[in-house]
Amino acid sequence: MIDLVAVQKGTYHDSARLMLIARDLGSLPGISEAVVMMGTDANRELLHSAGFAGGELDSATPLDLVIALRGESREAVESARARLDTALSGAAKRTGPATAARPRLREALKEHPTANLVSIAVPGAYAAYLSHQALDAGRNVFLFSDNVPLSDEIALKEKAREMGLLLMGPDCGTALIGGTGLGFANRVMHGPIGLVGASGTGIQELSSLLDELGVGISHAIGTGSRDLKKIVGGIMSEMGLRLLADDEATKVIALVAKSPDPEVASRLHTVMTGLGKPVVVRYLGQAAPPSEPGSGDATGVFYTGSLDEAAQTAVALWRGESVPEPPSYAGSPVAGLSNGVVVGLFGGGSLAAEAALFLGQAGLPARFPDRPIRPGDPLPPGTHLVIDTGDDFYTLGKPHPMVDQTVRCDLIKKIGSDPSVRLLLLDLVLGDGAHPDPAHEISAAFSEAQNARPQSPLLGVCTICGTKADPQDPFHQQELLEANGMTVERSVRRAALRAAALYGASLPGGLA
Repeated sequence: MIDLVAVQKGTYHDSARLMLIARDLGSLPGISEAVVMMGTDANRELLHSAGFAGGELDSATPLDLVIALRGESREAVESARARLDTALSGAAKRTGPATAARPRLREALKEHPTANLVSIAVPGAYAAYLSHQALDAGRNVFLFSDNVPLSDEIALKEKAREMGLLLMGPDCGTALIGGTGLGFANRVMHGPIGLVGASGTGIQELSSLLDELGVGISHAIGTGSRDLKKIVGGIMSEMGLRLLADDEATKVIALVAKSPDPEVASRLHTVMTGLGKPVVVRYLGQAAPPSEPGSGDATGVFYTGSLDEAAQTAVALWRGESVPEPPSYAGSPVAGLSNGVVVGLFGGGSLAAEAALFLGQAGLPARFPDRPIRPGDPLPPGTHLVIDTGDDFYTLGKPHPMVDQTVRCDLIKKIGSDPSVRLLLLDLVLGDGAHPDPAHEISAAFSEAQNARPQSPLLGVCTICGTKADPQDPFHQQELLEANGMTVERSVRRAALRAAALYGASLPGGLA
């Protein structure tokens, strides 16, 4: 293999454009890896982890463009570099945020003086600068950008709190404010349930499950994935909870987050008990506490063991009904399946954590791999795995797998063709911003894996997160998957337990 690493000093390009260019280069004959991105510390670290090196790379700054190509021959690499130069020649070159971002944001604010929210999706090195500008202008912020330094996040959130403004992010994938979706969002009904979430896919699945039950959303306030860490302190989660408590249209509040710090969770519990409205809590990837102190009807805080249960509990509380028992599940095993392993390939990191939890509850302990697994890498023998293909390693210079499924489809084909793998567990997350027809590519990859092992049938179970109003049409997606031999469920819990039942696991009490 031939590697090329080059740096163009003082050259700024939009990250979305660079991802599209990199995808085009990666499809060229003889090119196995193509990365084009700005030289932030996080990006340089990711390139090092992918095996790229060079003095130029180490000296790159966030204002420099980094090019990393890997190919089968020098001719293939040079051809890709020439194509890159052509693609970039039409793009405007900028020298940094001071000359590019400031006039754009200020002009936009002047053109839309009544707008009260700014959506920011630029490379993390520049995101804090723009966010401060937006807050100074008195606007709430939806900060989609990731790779924002933690110190900047804390400073922005403390500033926003003092100003009475929302700073949703960084790395905030989903929000729904006044019926308008931001980032990745499903088209759900308007209704009485308000959501606060430190998980984009958690918000998406919970809002979709509520829609399935015929109940809509007032607002869904994203906080960014690090908000419930001790160092951040749940600043935006608390603010979101209090805003929804003051909102007349919101009758029940739900909090969904992944891996909260215990001290932050405890403080938020105290906050939630004083809101005057019932609050449903789902901490993703964790079993519900068997007897959370002060929870339930006495304080109005209800801890749940799945997003299904959270949705059903929120609806019951709104309707004044008894809180239901956790949903049950039963299924029939497929003979001989238990001779192999189950592998989950997820686009949503929070859904991957939920799947690992439910597989473990069903007696199939699944772990996340110790290192990223590339297509063609050998799997750890005899181990059930759950892989988050939205991890930074897999999205290096590429869009998220909810948008571009190339990496995940390659993994489906390679891992699925391994005869030791008997069942693949997958997710499809629909909605605005997501891939326009994901089941078409997923089912084709799954069929290719099946055809590569005619003597050892491969089973597939897929969860679809979406609503009937989403542009991809979940019923059409389901038909495509089922036509290619896959089983489809409408929540990650149901899909994981369906997989466990097919595998022949003995589902524990409360699950079957």
